[in-house]
Amino acid sequence: MLADDHKGNKVLAVIKGDFTADLVSQAKIIDDSRFKDTADQLKHIIDASSVKEMDGDKPCN
Repeated sequence: MLADDHKGNKVLAVIKGDFTADLVSQAKIIDDSRFKDTADQLKHIIDASSVKEMDGDKPCN
């Protein structure tokens, strides 16, 4: 899942299990140096990615 506020801020979420509001409220920053290189690569990928509005399973645009 990728969210974009169109102000230069994006969030990439990889969800294992059910996506719920409770799960989102428990989100934390990853503090593991092993993940830094992968996170930097993902930042470059999401900078070049666009987000489409969804209506259920169908894109709105």
